[in-house]
Amino acid sequence: MTVSRWHASRVWLAAAALVVLALAVAGPLARRAVGSRVRALAATRGLAVDWQALAVGPAPQAAFRELTITRRADGDTLLSVRTLEVGLDPWSLLLLHPRVGRVMVAHARARLAARPSADADSLEAEEPPEPGSRPGDRERAERLRGAARSLVRLLAAPARRLPRLSLSDVAITTGPREDDAEPGAGLTLRWLDLAPSAHGVRLAAAGALLGERAVPFEASFAYEHDDRLSGGVRFDIPSVPGARPEPLRITVDGALTQERRLGRVLLADSTRVTVGTVRFRLGGAFERSGPRVRLVAAADSLTAAQWRASLPAAVLGPLAGLVVRGWYAQRVSLDLDLERPDSVAFAADVTPHGLRIDAAASRLDLLSLDQPFTARIHLPHDRIVERDLSPANPHYRPLAAVDSLLVNAVVTNEDGAFFRHRGFNTEAVRGAIAANARAGSYRRGAGTITMQLARNLYLGHARTLSRKAQEVVLAWVLEHLTWLTKERMLEIYLNIIEWGPDVHGADEAAHYYFGHDAGRLTVDEALFLATVVPAPTKWRYRLEADGTLRPFERAQMHFIGRAMIARGRLAPEALPPAEALHIDLRGAARDVVFPPTEAHADTIPS
Repeated sequence: MTVSRWHASRVWLAAAALVVLALAVAGPLARRAVGSRVRALAATRGLAVDWQALAVGPAPQAAFRELTITRRADGDTLLSVRTLEVGLDPWSLLLLHPRVGRVMVAHARARLAARPSADADSLEAEEPPEPGSRPGDRERAERLRGAARSLVRLLAAPARRLPRLSLSDVAITTGPREDDAEPGAGLTLRWLDLAPSAHGVRLAAAGALLGERAVPFEASFAYEHDDRLSGGVRFDIPSVPGARPEPLRITVDGALTQERRLGRVLLADSTRVTVGTVRFRLGGAFERSGPRVRLVAAADSLTAAQWRASLPAAVLGPLAGLVVRGWYAQRVSLDLDLERPDSVAFAADVTPHGLRIDAAASRLDLLSLDQPFTARIHLPHDRIVERDLSPANPHYRPLAAVDSLLVNAVVTNEDGAFFRHRGFNTEAVRGAIAANARAGSYRRGAGTITMQLARNLYLGHARTLSRKAQEVVLAWVLEHLTWLTKERMLEIYLNIIEWGPDVHGADEAAHYYFGHDAGRLTVDEALFLATVVPAPTKWRYRLEADGTLRPFERAQMHFIGRAMIARGRLAPEALPPAEALHIDLRGAARDVVFPPTEAHADTIPS
């Protein structure tokens, strides 16, 4: 070592010693400074932070005990932490660029605000469903863009220089949804360790995903200096009560390049994602400008047998009983710039090769739906009712026996492209992504009548990713691998969907509300019934106390009527002005609006 280098080393060591000594001597002063800074940062976000003890040590580090963060507006506790320790990298202090070198969190509980249900059954009494911009949409959209930029910045942060992070006994949850229909969701971590390694950085964790049932998981990933990203996660999927959980393994092997100065992260197109034995190619980019996300997933040769062997029965659901021969290729792509949401591009292509249902080997019977059968209708909250779809049921109606006004109104409102798509409407998905991005929150779904049919006949209404995937697959199978015509699918749909309390099918609905057959309806009646379909349990909120239509209901009915005219499904002169739309309740629904004891109170002799 040269003399100059030796003197330089002594200078650095002396400076480090002075820093440690200063922190030790100025403990109370440092505690006040750290505490004031933390409280000031929280206040700028409308939060209040408190703790039982704060220690500032010579490491240098700060340690909080029994820390809580609450929302100033309502005093709601958002985070509670028994122990939080943050240590700075001493060398970063000497370079006058302080950097966190270590974070330790133990016994923490974080709660996110409950999200309103995205289910159509959540319509509020006074919420106008008329399409278009709503108050606050611009602010929500900007918050969405800000959150996306923050996510890109996080992804672009130099991962191999992240601080050592240790978590133990940490839970992040949402409260129950506002309608209390489903339990809260979230994540618990028994432990998590993010640590630098000789070749990069490694992440390992164990915990559980929370929902209707807890799903334990273990994960391990490595991000090397050469940008290679590898690792995987194992989920233990609960099956039937009393049985052992089934494993679901997902692995990744590819390359992730962080271009921090350009504000983007690139996922190499050669990245392989494997689900069990099913292998996909995945690639894309996340860019701070916009922000923008581009993703492409593709597979050249997939079979139903591969999926059955790779996925637990609880994830497959009814698909476990469907045997399909042949194979297919698939490609899905998304390009979304949140600054220009209307420019979104979305595509989902399936190329079948000899696909066919093996009826003899399948337990799920999809090939006899063109014959009379008894439908087991799956409703929210795991309810099931049955309806006989044959002439033996006095309320069963062939499609030709349902007033065309109602048929066209329901198709217009639920799935205007029903007769053009093949079960999955990519254009509707593109439109939904754009609309939701513009609003900064959930505004529009992209479900089709075929998907609703699959949901009502086989799946139920659980809000899970596996159930939604099952719905998409079953809709594709119904449209491509059965002999069902569009007319027969629509006929089944109109005879099973819910239109009110234990009211299923168009004819039951016509009798319940209007006291007559579904074969003869007025324009007003047909439009009203079409608005009830998305939220059948909320039909009463569409009416005033005297039984007249509320303004938002007339507006929605008129909107559907105008859409029918635009599609050539209604003569322009047949649609009354919005303020003239009305209905007369003459069926059992009248007793709900006008309970008999009240309706006839004035006839009771004095």
